[in-house]
Amino acid sequence: MRDQGGYVIAHADKTVLKIHGIKVKGLNARALEEALTSRLKSLVRVIGVTGESVEMDVYGLDEQSILKDEDGIIRAVSLTEGITATEVTKIASSSKIVSVDYNVIPNLRAGCAKERWVY
Repeated sequence: MRDQGGYVIAHADKTVLKIHGIKVKGLNARALEEALTSRLKSLVRVIGVTGESVEMDVYGLDEQSILKDEDGIIRAVSLTEGITATEVTKIASSSKIVSVDYNVIPNLRAGCAKERWVY
């Protein structure tokens, strides 16, 4: 969609997945994305990494589908180079990104330079 100012807002069907209780050092993020993409049969992108957690975008799957496969996901994550699973490893959160109707966004002005996508 486009308004008179030229801004575009896009919504992707994604769920943000966070796994904690792991030890991360020298993570091969591409290998993790490939392993989970194969496991979930859906596109996965790593968006955040700390020494104890990994956050990812999972496209086209809802949170219930992800939580049902928690053990399989943890297994795939623990086999990735740079990640060591601990006994408290679990999915910390899996939440669907909420879509917002374009017409309810007041005065559509982005505050962040990264959000100033001109179509």
